[in-house]
Amino acid sequence: MDLPEWSVLALTIVAVVLVLAFGIVMDLMFRRPNLLITGVSVIAILMFTGGMFWLSVRDRLLRRRILAQVSTAYKLMGLMPDEMEDIATELFRLQGYVVTENKRPDLEDGGVDFEIVKHGKTRLVQVKHWHKEVGVREARELWGLVASEGAEGGILIGTSGFSEATREFAGGKDLQLIDGSEFMHLRSQLNALHATANGVADPLVSDGFVRYFATLSRPACPNCQKPMVLVTRLEDTAIAYQLWGCRSIPKCSGTRRFVFTYQPGNPRQTSVDAVKG
Repeated sequence: MDLPEWSVLALTIVAVVLVLAFGIVMDLMFRRPNLLITGVSVIAILMFTGGMFWLSVRDRLLRRRILAQVSTAYKLMGLMPDEMEDIATELFRLQGYVVTENKRPDLEDGGVDFEIVKHGKTRLVQVKHWHKEVGVREARELWGLVASEGAEGGILIGTSGFSEATREFAGGKDLQLIDGSEFMHLRSQLNALHATANGVADPLVSDGFVRYFATLSRPACPNCQKPMVLVTRLEDTAIAYQLWGCRSIPKCSGTRRFVFTYQPGNPRQTSVDAVKG
């Protein structure tokens, strides 16, 4: 994902040349040229590298799209934790960093979500997309990993801010604290996003609903206990119904009823109750 296009092209050319050279050597050894095998091998290499390059480009475009859509702090707080990690990696990539992510998301990250490298300096990054302040414990753990890994510094992202003790601990250290406001400020400085429709209201989701939705606690799936996502069904341009659905659909079909009580322009919103459907 972080390799420049010219390096991908160079690696592809080297691989093709090696396959052709190997095919020529084998033909000379056995004195029975087999252009079919050589041709199929070259085509397989081109298809593999092209497919991997397309997947990485598509993944980055999806992350950049989400980052572009998060134009307010309310929309930022409405993201899922893994979505927040994804747009954080894209934020640093657009700043010129080389990002190495946790390649096995099913394993424990060890206190580090990804590492970034720029000008030969490595920093470890941990993302805490919480609805409460990040405490000093998380800062101490990250700083301990920075020391043990021999990195130059660390970055702790806490979308709901940091406690006073956390800020005191980070003072004088190469430990950068990025809260939700600072994250949005860094996002606003990205030239790559200026051409997108920043600030344009989503025709299906009003800022008022996003603000309201960010205050809700996502219920757990009744089957697998994973946090659920809001699923909306449209009929033409009207919302037919909304429900909480398991994020593992179609592997898991757990649902809960979503009681839609939001009314635009009403500052006194009652809470949405998630009950088992």
